[in-house]
Amino acid sequence: MRGTIRKEIKKDGSVTWGYLVYTGVDENNKKKYKRKRGFTSQHECEAALAAFINKLNEGTIITNEKMSLSEYMDYWLETYPKANCQPATYKRYKEFAKDIKKYLGMYKLNKLNPLLVQNFYSGLKAERNLSNNTIIKIHRMFHLSLKHAQKWQLLYVNPCDLVTPPASDSIEMKYWNPEDISSYLELLKDEFLYPIIYLAVHTGLREGELCALHWSDFDQFEKTLNVSKTLQRVDGKLIEKIPKTKKSSRIVTLFDSTTSFLKLLKKKDIPKKNDKKDSDKVVKFKRDEIKNNDWYIFHWDDGRPIDPHYVAQHFPEVLANHEEIPIIRFHDLRHTHATLLRKLEVNAKVISERLGHADVAFTLKTYTHVNTDMQRKEVAKAEEYL
Repeated sequence: MRGTIRKEIKKDGSVTWGYLVYTGVDENNKKKYKRKRGFTSQHECEAALAAFINKLNEGTIITNEKMSLSEYMDYWLETYPKANCQPATYKRYKEFAKDIKKYLGMYKLNKLNPLLVQNFYSGLKAERNLSNNTIIKIHRMFHLSLKHAQKWQLLYVNPCDLVTPPASDSIEMKYWNPEDISSYLELLKDEFLYPIIYLAVHTGLREGELCALHWSDFDQFEKTLNVSKTLQRVDGKLIEKIPKTKKSSRIVTLFDSTTSFLKLLKKKDIPKKNDKKDSDKVVKFKRDEIKNNDWYIFHWDDGRPIDPHYVAQHFPEVLANHEEIPIIRFHDLRHTHATLLRKLEVNAKVISERLGHADVAFTLKTYTHVNTDMQRKEVAKAEEYL
């Protein structure tokens, strides 16, 4: 199969190159051609033509004449998110795609328009009663999928660029007041989840990061934790994954009290070399980890790591057993830690790096409630001069 290359001279005298390739016939037996212009050199154009012909011969080029949006979403999910996204993100995208396919899947990909997409968002609100924030997440995924359709030359215009997603809902920040943290932790001392709750409050780590910690990640001399992985359930199995952003991999410094807590926990957790009874508890899991005293910090009796989902699901149930403690999500312990540090006027950049946030701006925006109090306190100093 061959294509043709053409030199084009514009009115201003500039030269560009383009190619034309025969791609077959449509349902009416009419010949179809693929044309692409705008290359700055003949060599660039020839290379692009050769690459296109190779894909055409291999059958990896797809066209949008007959492709429905439902077919495209299935193709996109298996082509991009499955290979490039975290398992949890891929799972969430598949759920979002169900709504897209249900409302818009019957339309041809090349017939999709902004009005259809806008009505789709309205339908999610009216019929499904989804929150604005969920609809925004669906919009972002939908936009990304159609952006790839543009890149693959299946669409010229992305309809999601021309619609208005709903405004985000404000989310009430929940956390334990810094003054109450110690008393709440004292009340929870006898709970199975107490150690992981304690460390969450003291470090601000996410549940997946906490559950992935090994004893080798704890440096009792430097008083640090090496946060370099997260525990996720993929296809029914718990596996360790590298965090999705570089900022999520970090060294977290520990308070002296946190270091002492972990040293005591490790002393109780690591069986003595000659204590066969204790060693037998975890012998079914990983012999090498037992030999090197490097199994998970938070684990069941047989050495299996605790599922982050289990932690998140059972945490409110634990709090419900203690009337004095307000019920919050496990993730809110992260907010509790950050709120404590902001109230102590720790530098926002330090907190951002500690939490593994993408940038300081996100940290400041997330903890506006503390920033406002700090600002009021600082501005009040000027009142005596007014």
